Amino acid sequence: MEALILEINTRGLHRYEQIDGEVTTIGRALDNDIILSDPTVAPHHLKIIRYGEDSIELVNLTEVNPTRIDNRRLDSVVTAKLPLNLEIGRIQAQLLPRDHAVSATRPLAGRGKSSHLFGHAYWAVILVLICLFVGGLEFFLNSYTSFKWSELFKHVLRESVLTIGVFVLALSILERLLVNRWEIRQLVTSVCLVYLLYYFASIFTYQLGYLFTANWPATLFRFGWYLLIIPAAVALYLVHISHLKRNRSILLAILIASPIAVPSILQSQEMRAMLDDFSSAARYQNSLSSLNWHLKDTVTIESFIEQAKDLEAGEFAD
Repeated sequence: MEALILEINTRGLHRYEQIDGEVTTIGRALDNDIILSDPTVAPHHLKIIRYGEDSIELVNLTEVNPTRIDNRRLDSVVTAKLPLNLEIGRIQAQLLPRDHAVSATRPLAGRGKSSHLFGHAYWAVILVLICLFVGGLEFFLNSYTSFKWSELFKHVLRESVLTIGVFVLALSILERLLVNRWEIRQLVTSVCLVYLLYYFASIFTYQLGYLFTANWPATLFRFGWYLLIIPAAVALYLVHISHLKRNRSILLAILIASPIAVPSILQSQEMRAMLDDFSSAARYQNSLSSLNWHLKDTVTIESFIEQAKDLEAGEFAD
């Protein structure tokens, strides 16, 4: 008789057991052929009996957390159909034939290519330095009156180092819980790329706001960043770096991004402006640009004075 394979789903890498005898028992007791240590598994949980090449019988051996076969609770079943989905306690398993097709091999990101962003640790170091430089440059450009090195270091430490460090720490813990391994180099590279994308996209958005003399570019960017870009970035990382399935990656990306997206959107100036007429920030703040480019006509001092002459006392015009 050709051996069967029992695939036991575990966090990270799955476990595989070969079933080549006529009778195979599964449970937590040490006298079983396949031992499962989960506390929801009974000492003697399931018996698999093989009848030649034609059929197999699965016999449930416990009343506590009985085995579910293809999502059905059965005391016993005789079948020749494979694969079979099994729920042994809270352990998910599949009974497979040896010729069962496996998924395609997933390439490691950047393996053997030093020119690839994920291929060597020095890319992570370079990207971190670029993020620190960008954070310092932002502080320098916003220092209208005075510039102090001590304030620069505080800003870089608070806005760049702390932001990158917190995200790397939080996501690395989540990755460890999800796939039971660390990908620190790839994670640092990914976080830095998202950080730089946010910085340059913010600049572009504010320039669009000035060009159209409107707040809708900033509003679209704020909502699109938290609702689309962040989940998409997390999903791409889970698919291409952690090698999780696409559907599961999308669901996990939404769950991971939600604790960040919901508070950020609710506390944003755009959301407050939608809920209330009052805004703590001046409406022109996000529509100024040193490039002085815009589509709408501007009001000159001369035209403003001419319009003011036609107004009655106490009357005003926009």
